[in-house]
Amino acid sequence: MGKASGISRTALWLGGGGLIIGAVAAWLVSQGNPGNMGLCIACFLRDTVGFFAGGSANMGAVAYIRPELVGLPLGALAAALAAKEFRARGGSAPLIRFVLGFAFMAGALVFLGCTVRAWLRLGGGDLSALAGIAGIVFGVWIGTVLLRRGFDLGRAGKLGRWAGWVTPAVFAALLLVAALWASGVSMPWATTTPPGAKSTAEKAVIAADGATVLKPAGAKLVDGAVVGADGTVVSAPESVKAAKPMPGGKRAPFLISLIAGLLLGVVAQRTRFCTIGGVRDSILWKRFDLLLGIAGLVVGAAVVNLVFGQFNLGFANQPVAHTDILGSFAGMSIAGLSAVMLGGCPFRQVIMSGEGDADAGMAILGMAAGALAAHGLNVASSAKGLAPLGWPMLAVMAVLLTVIAFAKRGRATS
Repeated sequence: MGKASGISRTALWLGGGGLIIGAVAAWLVSQGNPGNMGLCIACFLRDTVGFFAGGSANMGAVAYIRPELVGLPLGALAAALAAKEFRARGGSAPLIRFVLGFAFMAGALVFLGCTVRAWLRLGGGDLSALAGIAGIVFGVWIGTVLLRRGFDLGRAGKLGRWAGWVTPAVFAALLLVAALWASGVSMPWATTTPPGAKSTAEKAVIAADGATVLKPAGAKLVDGAVVGADGTVVSAPESVKAAKPMPGGKRAPFLISLIAGLLLGVVAQRTRFCTIGGVRDSILWKRFDLLLGIAGLVVGAAVVNLVFGQFNLGFANQPVAHTDILGSFAGMSIAGLSAVMLGGCPFRQVIMSGEGDADAGMAILGMAAGALAAHGLNVASSAKGLAPLGWPMLAVMAVLLTVIAFAKRGRATS
């Protein structure tokens, strides 16, 4: 592999890819995406699931098919086809990969962000993300111990070409649904967070105009308070003033989001960008140059955030984040370990699915199920902190990961 000043060409590619990904993610925030959430696989997959199941799974505040998420695998597909790197493969413990994806999502939604968003939060000045990043490193370290002891999900085998197209076809279908919805086609079965809407602590929803109450039905604003159809005060004026933007209602324009996703899909496919690989390799093989990918992500996000006045250094008042340090550490420990056991972060899984990897598609399906369960069972965190059942959920995930590690153990390696 080529060298440049002691740094491999692969590392330089990763650094450049990370720089572009971080910069575009921060720019998407300036275009309307939630703060420090220009790109988050966990959050965007959850929002997309909410579009289809929000009405029955307590996901009304996070319901929107994120075009960026759809664009990533389709951009990767185009890049893989152009480079003749599309290969249908799979069969490497698909059911276990589904469970690992589920566990990853559970941990990420306790922290409020995936392994990409953890670093983007830091690039936006959110110091509370450091607890989650410490958790990622700890989880990856545990994962390297398992790898040294022979943990292995097995090799993926060659599949019929049609199998590699299944996951990209699903994302293409999502794009069609999203495009139809964006063009105004009525979808009464879907749940969509109103653009710019805000929610009070009592779950009353106020439209972007600040004068219309969308929920509960029949409620109105009277002297600054939300008053129900029966005359009962739902939210006092103070609560209305303190209403928070609903994450699903903050989004960049559709075409901008889609083009950004396609672009980042191409970049990630060509650079093999992964937020876990560099950390894993630095612990396992003492190869630190691959951390340039993460460094580029943070630097790119920080620079663009500073340019657009989005950089807010500190622990408090950070967008879509909480300050439960122990909960953030534990959640991302589960996420980091799950990602190592999968062989790559969720961002990398989405990109690999565009390259024809059916196993990555199973991991994504597991993440989607994890998002549905986390919100349906009310274990996902909020800006106020961990949900009451957050810790029991993490305990269950820890047991699941332990069982998988034991089941797939092997002989220790040097």
